[in-house]
Amino acid sequence: KSRGRRRPGAMMREAGPAYENATERFDDVDMEWGNRRARRRFSTTNAVLAGLVAVFAAALFAVSGVLATSWHGGAPEAAPPPANPTRLIFFVSDGMGPAHLTAVRDSGVCGALTLDDHLVGSSQTRSLNNLVTDSAAGATAYATGFNTNNHVVGEVPVETHMNGGTATGNQSGNTSTLKPVGTILEGAQLKGMRTGIVTTTRVTHATPASFSAHVADRDDENEIAREQVYSLELNVLLGGGLARFWNSSVVGSAREDTLDLLAFAGNRGYEIALNADELRARVEGLVAQGGGGGLGAGTDSAGFGATGSGAPSAGTTHPFVHTANGPRLLGLFAPSHLPYEIDVHGGLAGFRDGQTPPRDETDAPSLTEMLEAALRTLDIANWSATGATTEDHGFVLVVEAGRIDHAAHANDASAVLGEICAYDRAFVRAIQYASERDDTLVVATSDHDTGGLSVGCCDVYGMNVPELTKVTQSAEGVAGGIVEAIFNLPGVNNTWLNSSSAQVTLVVTDIVTEALASANRDPRDSSSLITESDIASLVSLAIVAALTGEYATHTYEGYALLNEIGEKMNQATGVGWTSNAHTGVDVPVFAFGVGAEKFHGSKRNSDIGKLMIDLIQVDPERGYQVFRDRIGLRDPSDGG
Repeated sequence: KSRGRRRPGAMMREAGPAYENATERFDDVDMEWGNRRARRRFSTTNAVLAGLVAVFAAALFAVSGVLATSWHGGAPEAAPPPANPTRLIFFVSDGMGPAHLTAVRDSGVCGALTLDDHLVGSSQTRSLNNLVTDSAAGATAYATGFNTNNHVVGEVPVETHMNGGTATGNQSGNTSTLKPVGTILEGAQLKGMRTGIVTTTRVTHATPASFSAHVADRDDENEIAREQVYSLELNVLLGGGLARFWNSSVVGSAREDTLDLLAFAGNRGYEIALNADELRARVEGLVAQGGGGGLGAGTDSAGFGATGSGAPSAGTTHPFVHTANGPRLLGLFAPSHLPYEIDVHGGLAGFRDGQTPPRDETDAPSLTEMLEAALRTLDIANWSATGATTEDHGFVLVVEAGRIDHAAHANDASAVLGEICAYDRAFVRAIQYASERDDTLVVATSDHDTGGLSVGCCDVYGMNVPELTKVTQSAEGVAGGIVEAIFNLPGVNNTWLNSSSAQVTLVVTDIVTEALASANRDPRDSSSLITESDIASLVSLAIVAALTGEYATHTYEGYALLNEIGEKMNQATGVGWTSNAHTGVDVPVFAFGVGAEKFHGSKRNSDIGKLMIDLIQVDPERGYQVFRDRIGLRDPSDGG
């Protein structure tokens, strides 16, 4: 049959929650053409010619019919690839701007970047109420197709929702009344697709939260964790943030209530892993089952016994168990964010020439390992808790390289390099996966730029690659080492630290100097460009950090000691920074697979979100309406 022309914009709406019906993709075929031709009158001479043409056309038609149905080597011709993907892998490189990519490429620390082969456009990153977005508003734009205010997760001002949700001009964004909006994951679940989130940050952090929760304040991470477990039926959730899932009686818990979300997740059929070895074992167990659900053998080794969470033993049934939409996997590999690559491996040398440095089995898994675990879990066939075969409707997987942002907040260029190397390795795996199929789309971009990095600074043309790549520890790791060493001093207490004595200054100076030297940035080496006045400043901040506790590793931003160490360690690299916060520049977009051509050019972040929603043909608004009642969420318009 003849196929109609694709309507311009049929796969892309301008704005608003009423997404176009994806089946209305083509104009009507002009069936009157043949009738008009049949009615045409011919002269006697032309009739003869027309007869010859008709015979020739009939012959061509017959041949084409044979070719269309012919068999080659005993197999039919391959069907044309689908017009829309049924599998979407969406990467968010939190905080990575174009200059970050340049620094990594020119340093040579990762080898050739696969990302470079798939650059297709750029994303305009502003939020609804600010030229410079934060991660919550940036990720919400991708997750929902709506721009919102900074700090808001999965919600938008009511007026914005009514107007289609796109940021233009200097909008203030009324925050008096916020309305939850559906996410691409909620729409996918409504369609029967499997869903997953992988991140190197806490799973409750702003970016993963924006795809899996609805709160007015990104800092409400305990509520975000509750919504992730109680409401959204994710098949895969991997990252950090374990402290948000322990109940308040567990030492190290970040919760203030008695909810034990680990136990609840176990009751709902999640296999739970707390390190790389357990992750591999849980995935192998799920693949081997190929069906069924609940908790497998060895549950206590996943941490239930250690935390006293009261999860059911193997084989225990529970009224909340629900695995009809596929296997479930929850991996929480650190109380907060996962450690930097540079700290795990003691440097960056393992990434050279395209290699990936190995990890210990008891470590947190790498981003690539988590991606692989997610892909294997989401692809398990014939999964059913009741023995019935489940149809493959595809999946949506969100993958965040989140610690690029944290390193850039600290102006820690070497740590940034390690995180981008790991991100590129995960991107390689996604491209390999998509290359083996004809139904997969890979899209990768950032929510914003962080730090305002420049390649070359301070009136120097160039970047000192040897100094950039020889560092063996992050600024965060150095800061934690300094304060831990202070705490380990015999007889240390607040009175001694507050004494301002020469002894305190001398002891802490030695600690700071050795900590920097352990990261291969020895102040006693003139090439480090770290001066005595720099050390004095760090000593003062280290004492304050020890007194207040505001030094802790795996934090987000804003800690003076951490940021100061990043600045001092960076001085010899030739990499410049304009900020410890975000900037408003456009960020690169990469794409591969079915529909990748749609992402060419410069687009608003919210339009990229809408485009992904349209391509996989889901309805986030209806998806949200279905899933919200599980935790009693109500729209302001509902009056409840």
